[in-house]
Amino acid sequence: MGPGFSTQLLDGVLERERAEREGRRIQLIKKVFAAIARLAQEIPFEEAYLFGSIVKTQRFSKGSDVDIGFVGVRDEDFFKAMSFISREIGVEVDVIQLEGHRLEARVKREGLKWTRKV
Repeated sequence: MGPGFSTQLLDGVLERERAEREGRRIQLIKKVFAAIARLAQEIPFEEAYLFGSIVKTQRFSKGSDVDIGFVGVRDEDFFKAMSFISREIGVEVDVIQLEGHRLEARVKREGLKWTRKV
């Protein structure tokens, strides 16, 4: 490969892949928020936040899970919340109860907060 080698074609393919991956991430965020809204009709909780790779541009990939932090979800509803959302969106979900969790402040500061529609 000499000095005249162009990566323009490869660069274009990579850029399209990045744009498609970003589009899928944004669509999944919308899908997760819709699932959380349906969950709110089933179990009580005060707040929900998406955090981790799903909220970071170009960090979420095909094998990534979805991280959700809840405020006010009861212990007996914890696994129901996790399985409900995972089933609704078709992606593995990790759920944490934020009250007193070591990541609480960071998740609330950097995460995407779900807002209940009135």
